[in-house]
Amino acid sequence: MTSPQPPNPPNPATAAINEETLHLPTTVPGSAARTVLPPRTAPSPYPARPAFQPPPPPPPTAPTASAPRPHPTPAPLRRPTTWEGLGFRPDIQGLRAIAVVLVLLSHAGFTFASGGYVGVDVFFVLSGFLITSLLVKEVFDTGKISLMGFYARRARRILPAATVVTIATVVGAWLWLPVTRIESAMQDAFTVIVYIVNYRFIAEETEYLNADQMPSPFQQYWSLAVEEQFYVVWPLLLIGLLILAKRKPRSLVNAAVGACAAIFAISLFLSVLVTQQSQPTAYYAAHTRVWELAAGALLALTLPTWKKTPKALAWVLGIVGLAGILAAGYLFDESTPFPGYTAMLPVLGTMLVIIAGSGPGTNPVSSLLHTKQFQFVGKISYSLYLWHWPILILIPLAIGAEPSLVLNTCLIIGTFAVAQMSFLYIEEPIRRAKSIKNTHIAGLATGVLSSVLAIAVILTFTLGFPKITEEDQKPVDLDAIEEVEDLSEIEARLAAAIETQKVPENLVPSVESAREDLPVIYDGGDDSCHLDVERTQWPEGCEFGDTSSDIVIYLVGDSHAAQWFPALEPIADRQGWKLVTRTKSSCTPVSVAIDSTQAATEYTECAQARANVFDEIDEVQPDLVVFGSSETTSLTGVDRNETGPPWLQGWQDTIERVGGAAGAMVAFADTPWADEEVPTCVDLNRDDVSACHIDEGDGIRRSDRRADTIELQNELGVTVIDPAGWLCYEGVCPVVVDDILVYRDTNHLTTPYVRSLTDLVAAELPQL
Repeated sequence: MTSPQPPNPPNPATAAINEETLHLPTTVPGSAARTVLPPRTAPSPYPARPAFQPPPPPPPTAPTASAPRPHPTPAPLRRPTTWEGLGFRPDIQGLRAIAVVLVLLSHAGFTFASGGYVGVDVFFVLSGFLITSLLVKEVFDTGKISLMGFYARRARRILPAATVVTIATVVGAWLWLPVTRIESAMQDAFTVIVYIVNYRFIAEETEYLNADQMPSPFQQYWSLAVEEQFYVVWPLLLIGLLILAKRKPRSLVNAAVGACAAIFAISLFLSVLVTQQSQPTAYYAAHTRVWELAAGALLALTLPTWKKTPKALAWVLGIVGLAGILAAGYLFDESTPFPGYTAMLPVLGTMLVIIAGSGPGTNPVSSLLHTKQFQFVGKISYSLYLWHWPILILIPLAIGAEPSLVLNTCLIIGTFAVAQMSFLYIEEPIRRAKSIKNTHIAGLATGVLSSVLAIAVILTFTLGFPKITEEDQKPVDLDAIEEVEDLSEIEARLAAAIETQKVPENLVPSVESAREDLPVIYDGGDDSCHLDVERTQWPEGCEFGDTSSDIVIYLVGDSHAAQWFPALEPIADRQGWKLVTRTKSSCTPVSVAIDSTQAATEYTECAQARANVFDEIDEVQPDLVVFGSSETTSLTGVDRNETGPPWLQGWQDTIERVGGAAGAMVAFADTPWADEEVPTCVDLNRDDVSACHIDEGDGIRRSDRRADTIELQNELGVTVIDPAGWLCYEGVCPVVVDDILVYRDTNHLTTPYVRSLTDLVAAELPQL
């Protein structure tokens, strides 16, 4: 995203290349004034020639009646040596307004703008158009591209405001974010400073264990990171093309058009492909987004053609283009596969509006975008974009209010005031300061100083005032956990927990360490016994209990099976069983095709891993197989409301397949789910933890299908363990019982709570 253009064009006779001019004007239509070209700042590559002297006219001859009247010889055509432009573009400013308003409405929660994230795509096209226009004009004016000048202009335009927002967000995060999110937020802030935060978000959102985390207050910076990565590569590519073109500006333009077309095609192909494989990667990555910037660059390189757009055609293009942008914002939502091919709608719409505004005369869309309301919002759009997100995330935490449409609307209105102040007192003074503007060194120094200042603030809060201590992060001693003896005792504990208001000081695990509270089968990284999404084969050594025993039990399923390991391991130890774990993230043991949690495709790695386990069970013939599965699994090609029959058939297929080799089978029914991350909620409600309790009716997901599954399993001879009675009492599921935190996220139990249920689990298992 680029910051807005100033409202008035500079004097074409004296302007140098800067960020305030999109294209310098040539002769004003209808005027006889001659264009004054800026002086060349680089020597001409051609030898000096004497000024052109026209030959003397031939002596006049008297016309005769029979001789035809001579026609004057037309002057030879001369290719222009300057890059002509249109001066200030109000339509560009107005497009910025549309883009940022779409983003704001979407983030505020207005359903009619559920696809407002396409505003970022509009910004990408505008950035490619603006930056390329400036670079090409610089080549025509000076014969070269000054990298130092380019980065100095970018630094003073972008970094001061971005740094102030970053520092303010760091302070706000330290003050108001729950401790469960502070460390991650500070890491986000650092990657903002080094322009790689988009790839950090890819890593975070494709990590299965981070699926339910509160959004980062630095989320909006991902698009700036993409643009900064574009700014690093694109000028260097143009310089290389200029060298190949022997410093001929027109040859550079032709070569750059070809390069842009290639970048557009390759990046668009990757965008479509990666969107199908991993939507978070496609959304945040530069290589799947650069085609949008290349689209704007193509328009800039071919601008002389679009300047000839007929007025009638400009009318049509402007209306169609604006309709495409608004349609995308209205029709798209979180379920839309994006970016991919769907991003072509807002991108092409933006291109059409730019083309419409490039031609002579006016059209309805350009006139609309020229109005003062659009111009005002476009002028402060950069600050609006920077400030709105941390305000929406942090202010509700600061005032202890639940986010709502009404509150978010008030916050967005307040953001306009903050953005106006940011524009007037941060953006404009630094951008126009002569001491910074007149020398490239000063511009670069401004950028470096901004980055150093931001890093210093991050380190100060992270190292100087840490909110998480080593004591908070100590692992839980499971052997010290008191185990529940029977159902009456757990019911008494649950009843007492429902009446408890304050969070105990000795809570285990602490809310700070709950995210890392995983069963030991998650240890080992790439060699862990709980497989991540990509792996299909288990490593050696995933055996626990008495590994030499002839009695073998298998734990099979997804993470909702793995969460029961802290109870099954001590049971295996005490009973002298060998426990073999075969669990994999998001991989149900049910014999159905399921959707990947990371891409809009089938989770084929799960099908392969499941087949491997079943083959292994056929060979080993264990005494007991224990299943566990989430009830929220999405079936490939099956409507969410119609999953019952195929889900039940899948369970029957699994039970019949495994039952031929296993001595007995047990299935854990799914646990209740919370609507928000439990450790975060507990941290924010330490004086009234009841605000985090789960309603059992809401927490049991797909209750009808769950009940049908339990009935089917019982009919097929499977022992069903329903843990709802160990988690809920009289319709309420408390999230803190005694001094134990029950959930480590929204749906996985903590290891100490599962360990406390060991005797209850043992009583439900069949005798072996």
